[in-house]
Amino acid sequence: MIKVPVFYYHSIGNLEPETLAVDRFREHLNLIKELGFHTITFSELRQIPSSDQKRYVVLTFDDGLLDNFDNALPVLQDYGAKATFFVIPGFDDITRWVNPKTRQWSDEKRSDFSIPFPSMQPHHRRELIRSGMEIGCHSMTHPKLNKIPRTALHSEIVDSKKQLEDELDVEISSFCYPKGRYDRRVLECVEQAGYTGACTTMPGFYRPDGKPLECGRFLIESCAQFNKILRWSSTVHHPSELLFDAIRPFLRIKNRCL
Repeated sequence: MIKVPVFYYHSIGNLEPETLAVDRFREHLNLIKELGFHTITFSELRQIPSSDQKRYVVLTFDDGLLDNFDNALPVLQDYGAKATFFVIPGFDDITRWVNPKTRQWSDEKRSDFSIPFPSMQPHHRRELIRSGMEIGCHSMTHPKLNKIPRTALHSEIVDSKKQLEDELDVEISSFCYPKGRYDRRVLECVEQAGYTGACTTMPGFYRPDGKPLECGRFLIESCAQFNKILRWSSTVHHPSELLFDAIRPFLRIKNRCL
């Protein structure tokens, strides 16, 4: 049975500390190539037969930041690689800001929040589609979905999907929970909206027999650790997965998903 690592990123090539340097990202792509992995989108991942013997990896980007288009896309194209970009259509007119000392984020300019992170616009998303990438939805305005009223879930999960589909003229089948937060209400809404897969922030490999709306991912900057996760995916059951399995129930309890 296949076991696929799904990695996620946020900013690429912006000012530190809340970004990954372009050279480091390029090293990740080098490792993928050297170890013989094939990059596919998150939606393509769900269509792979369980008997497939190829080695796959999925790269995802959260938040729809402009530096993903400016800095990550050229590197992906250099390597002939694919990726999924989870965007926030309600943030088109918003520049996000980071406090370099506390590493906190703000959706508006505030004192000591001095590093700007502009958002991608519709024409950037259309170009990503033309480049063979996937666009997924990361909600309309990036709230903690398990903390908002049920009446607001429709706008965040359903309306955002429709807006992207109308804008891009493609089906949006992949979702990503903002800040990794969700509960049973959110899962039900995501399923009813017609998404066939959704990403969490819980560590773990994708398996065909897993929960398609609770796919685990890895947030890793170290090339050494990135290398390890790639190699562990080639083993039937690496001891590290015992740790992932132990952590996951606590994270699900935190989100009231059990």
